[in-house]
Amino acid sequence: MNSLQGHCKNCGAALLGRFCVNCSQAGDVHVPTTRELVHEFLEGLTHSDSRLWRTLTTLWFKPGKLTTEFVAGRRVAYLPPFRLYLIVSIVFFFIASSMHTRGELMSFDDALKPASAPGAPASGEKRITSCNELAAADFLNGHPNWKPRVKHTCDAMTRDSGDNLFHIAIGTMPKAMFIFLPLIAFLHMLMYWHPRHRYAEQLLFFVHLHAFFFSVAILMSAAVYAGGTWPKISGTTDVLDSLLGWSLPVYSVLAMRRVFRGGWAATLVKGVALFFVYMIVFGLTVAGVFVYAIWQL
Repeated sequence: MNSLQGHCKNCGAALLGRFCVNCSQAGDVHVPTTRELVHEFLEGLTHSDSRLWRTLTTLWFKPGKLTTEFVAGRRVAYLPPFRLYLIVSIVFFFIASSMHTRGELMSFDDALKPASAPGAPASGEKRITSCNELAAADFLNGHPNWKPRVKHTCDAMTRDSGDNLFHIAIGTMPKAMFIFLPLIAFLHMLMYWHPRHRYAEQLLFFVHLHAFFFSVAILMSAAVYAGGTWPKISGTTDVLDSLLGWSLPVYSVLAMRRVFRGGWAATLVKGVALFFVYMIVFGLTVAGVFVYAIWQL
């Protein structure tokens, strides 16, 4: 083996076999050919790193088991929790940032369309039809310093129908989740004060739970895209989308019962409480993200 040369290329230790006993790097580190790169890629996807597929199947079909396995010390067979979360969340936010929202939501400039314009909603109330009128609206009279910011934001959103705002918000949301997750884990810990569970266990539970949420969101995005691209299957994709949406609360309750070992009645009550707390905190998080995005325009 010409590239072996008796010493590890990474740490310089003497090689006694195919792998370095000091850093575990392979002794053969020649520049791979294109064929070898493709083979390594396919091998990695199919069977070389079976932990990924074992982790995903456990995540999808055995709610809460990844958390209980990690707490019990059985960790080698699965991806580390935060690595799993990062992989799934990166894929989801990449897809979300790539999706084109025009046509799915009313654009911001349509909201400022004059009442007499074709397609504008009929209403007897006086409508704001320009950014200048919005900046001069009555609700801003007590806040003169806000008027330039409101007009600037309105002009920026009108120019591109809010696309830039959307992309800033999507880019900020992953960072906001690193505040949201520890906070919701702490609030959830208060529900399980007796018998008490450690905060780390609560945080692991929500890391795995959100990995599942993001994976479902990826499938829902794929279903929406498929239904919009091929109208003939839109009925099927709508049903699939609904089933995936309903899987979230069912999965959450099953995972709570497995991890925290409560009875069904107590778990359902805590699940309902968690839903309301979750939606309030998540709503405040999203609002904060959009306020930040508006400030960045």
